[in-house]
This record gives sequence, C-alpha cells and structure tokens, in this order.
Amino acid sequence: MGSIVTLGLGRLEIDWGKNSYYSNHSKLFLASDTKPVSHFYADPESGNSVEELKIGLARPLRSVKRRLELLGYTMTAARRKFQEAVAAMPDDYEAPNMNFDAFAKVLAVVDVQKVTLDPFFSDHSPGDFAARSILRDPEFKKTTQTLIKLSRFEGQFFENLDPYLILRLLAENPSNLDIEVQWRYADVVDGGWAAEEDIFEPLSPTDRWLVVTEGSSDGAIIRKALQFLRPDILDFFEFIDMSENYPFTGCGNLFRFCQGLARIKIQNKILVIFDNDAAGLESLRKVNRLHLPSNMTVVKLPDLPKCKRFPTIGPNGRVDQDINGCAVSIELFLDLRSEELPCVRWTSYNSSTESYQGELLGKEFYIKQFVKGPAIGPEYDTSSLDGLINHIYDAITK
Repeated sequence: MGSIVTLGLGRLEIDWGKNSYYSNHSKLFLASDTKPVSHFYADPESGNSVEELKIGLARPLRSVKRRLELLGYTMTAARRKFQEAVAAMPDDYEAPNMNFDAFAKVLAVVDVQKVTLDPFFSDHSPGDFAARSILRDPEFKKTTQTLIKLSRFEGQFFENLDPYLILRLLAENPSNLDIEVQWRYADVVDGGWAAEEDIFEPLSPTDRWLVVTEGSSDGAIIRKALQFLRPDILDFFEFIDMSENYPFTGCGNLFRFCQGLARIKIQNKILVIFDNDAAGLESLRKVNRLHLPSNMTVVKLPDLPKCKRFPTIGPNGRVDQDINGCAVSIELFLDLRSEELPCVRWTSYNSSTESYQGELLGKEFYIKQFVKGPAIGPEYDTSSLDGLINHIYDAITK
C-alpha cells in the first residue's frame, strides 16, 4: 500500500499523495501548528475507518482562508484558476459539464462534518474517488444533481483540481470556518520517505510582501499590530531593518524609491504605504502616474472616523477639523488616550493639494508607548489598528 499523506478539512480529504510523491502544504500553516492530528485508516474487517492520532499540522479554516487569499486564492482568482483548469484538459479527457458558478454554489453549502469518507479511497481507480465516493455524497447534491452523473473520467478533473481552490470555496460556508485543516504527513515520516525536520518549509520569498513606509517607526508599528491582531499572517510580511539610517524617510524619498522600482522591474512583491496627509497624497498621485510593475502595490493610510473632527492648532487658534488627507500619519492609529488631549499642529501649506500639512504633537510618546512598551493589554484601544490591518490586507488581496 505504501505511505499515504493527505490534506483534509475535518474528515473530507482534499489532496493526497503516496511515498515521496506528494505536495508540501506547509505554507497553509505556521511551524507552531505541529501537533497530533487525526489520521484515518481502513479496517478490512469492519469495512469502516479507524482513527489514530499522529503528528501533523492543523489550523482552523477561518485562519487558513486568510493565508489562502494572501497566496493568491481570492474568489476572483479561484474563478480564473477553475477556467484555466478546464481549458488545460487534454482532448482525450472529459471536462465536467459544470461552470465555476455552479461548482462554487455546490461547495458553499457543503457541511464537511456531514460528509462520509470512504476508508478505501486509495484503492480506487483514477477519478473514481471523486466521482463515485466524494461527489455523490448527499452534501454535494443540495444544489444540483449534476455531480452524481459524473463518469470517472470527469472525476479525474476534480481529483486534479487545485486543492487550495477547493478549500477556498469550502470557506464560503460559515459552518466550516472553525473546522481544522489538517495535513497528515506522519506516515511518510514513519516510512522513511521524509525526515520530520525537513517537512515544514517556511514561505518562499515570492510569497511574502516587503512593506516600505515613509517613516522609520511606521513599519515597527505595523509589525507589532500584526503580531497582536493577526499573528497567523505575520510571516507573509517583512520589514526593512529600521534600527538606523532608514533610507526612505519622507514621502519624497519614498516616491524616488517607487520610480527606481518601476524602472528595474523588481520581482519581489512590494507594498508601499504613504501617509494620509498633504505631502503623502501629492506623492501618491505622482506614483500613480508611473508604470508600476504588477507585483507592486501602493496605498495611503486609510481615512479615520475619529479624525473627521480632531483638535488642531494653527494661525486661527484651536479648532476641531477634518484632518483626513492633510495630517493623518501612522501615530493617529494608536491609542491616543492620555492625560493631555491629542492635538495636530498645522505646519506648512501644500499648493499642489491646496491644503495645510499637519503633525500630531508629542507623537514620539505614543510611538514609544506602543512599540517599546509591554505586550498590548485588553485596555489598549486597537480599533484603528485593526482597521489599518484590514486596509493593508484588502489592498494586497483585491
């Protein structure tokens, strides 16, 4: 029989391999996700499956969904990948009589906890496991009867379909999100086909995003926010060493950096973040006129509701004003509650944007309190930081 390795959502098998012929699914997990997971085996005497706990990797689909999207498996990309798979079918194979929308609708209502697993799936001919075991399960017949009529040749299409595409579509059903995605690799280790220390492979450089910001403290703030709010995707981001001589201080230097990247066609994925102030918006407009490579994303910090009426001080004295677009820097996303009321001082006029440039007074205090302070406690207001992380996530996935 050999050593079987499988990727499953609960008891539903999504991908499988044998001996040294298997896909490495480390990128769906963190190294800390290693733990005993359920391995299922056929019991010839009873005709049922038995469950044994052996070492593997496991993470809830809710979190894996985020990792899938950062790997490029958005719903838009899933549609494209499905259509590409249909187009790539050899002429002597039968493509399924089902389009992406119909297939996505089927998977969006599948409750994987109710799917029956065939314990003898490894004994099936190619295409039989998908066509006659999985896709004929009652959970796959809720929206259409098409799948129960598949031939084993059509079943081969689904057996060879990208497993990450299938996982992403199953994640559309909220009832599946708390179920663990498990990579069950213990048998290939026990069988001598792989060394356990070689199983987990960190994300490749091409899967990660280099984050470049205006100020030397911006990256440190974003990194700590990710550590606290989204630790499951922190490994997708890397930051330039900001300990000394940060090379991109100011929006002017950051604009020239973007110019250089546009010319040399850099291959790594880059995320450039400008401040949401007068100077940042002016530079963002200039950057948007460049011919940027597709692997480069440029955004500004998002507008903040709390900044629609924010205390400011300038030639006209103290007044509450909307500072979005003219004075919002990374510090405004921190918890600004302190003994003194936070305030922005107007500094200079930007004729290109026809607005004044402003700066948060005492911003170094808020930065130090967050970056160099103790672990973030429940009393710290992280609502703005949470919105910032969502803004960054949406920018690079959509």
